[in-house]
Amino acid sequence: MDAGKNLSIKTEKFEADSGCTDISISGSEKLGTIVSKNSNSELMLADIVARTIVPELLTRNKGLLTTQSDEAAHPTEADIFKLSSLILGPDNSDALEFINSLRERGLTLDTLYLELLEPTARHLGELWVVDKLDFFAVTLGVGRLQRIVHHFTDLDKLKPYDEKRRALMLVPPGEDHNFGAQIVQRFLRAGGWTVLTLDSSQSAKAADLVSREWIAVAGLSIGADVQIDALRGFIKSIRTRSLNPRISIIIGGQIVASQPDLVSALGADGTAHNAPAAVVLAETILAQSIEAESPSIS
Repeated sequence: MDAGKNLSIKTEKFEADSGCTDISISGSEKLGTIVSKNSNSELMLADIVARTIVPELLTRNKGLLTTQSDEAAHPTEADIFKLSSLILGPDNSDALEFINSLRERGLTLDTLYLELLEPTARHLGELWVVDKLDFFAVTLGVGRLQRIVHHFTDLDKLKPYDEKRRALMLVPPGEDHNFGAQIVQRFLRAGGWTVLTLDSSQSAKAADLVSREWIAVAGLSIGADVQIDALRGFIKSIRTRSLNPRISIIIGGQIVASQPDLVSALGADGTAHNAPAAVVLAETILAQSIEAESPSIS
């Protein structure tokens, strides 16, 4: 998916810095002699330039070579702020035009999802927390980000897609908090998801539930006193018994934000920093899962 790196040569003061006047062509390859030889002189001259002069210039000017794709193929903080503004505009057209310009710059779809759409949703959530945006505005923005996911994966071609937008939110056994999970539920439902919930007293039934109900994403809200071995086993049991073989597990909570390695340690698939970001992450995970199952989608 990643485009190859595009190398460019900075041309400022190139002739002066290159020292090209010192480049010599020996023996029978003197330019004057070549030009006077025959009608193939231009081809021979081009060959000499390619074999002799260009390599010499490149050798002497390695410092002028820059790799543009590494920087250009990743969104900046300014890009995230700009998309956050555009996504709340009158319609989606300006946001799509902006994203297409970034795609032309070299962004892959994976980078688009993980480094632009999810951080944009996260930024909207942060503005909501400090009362700079209301719930309606954030819901509008998140809904449009979900439609952008659809746009780049053509998922609207699949009729049962909306029916697969089903999530299970649960608090693991032994945990006694669920405020964060409740906020995520609110945004998921506003984003068109069907959400099933289990509190800590019911979560032992999670594996049984996912064996009977098709669930795309299971979200776990984790507290500070996480028992890694027990929770890893809990997550594994959900995967093992799931009716959906591609079920994804998202974990969240302050401890995950401070210890992101818990995602891999617990065998989860990802984490989101706040509720709006969780919605876009869930949508992205589902989109990629359905796309993997449907290779005919272009």
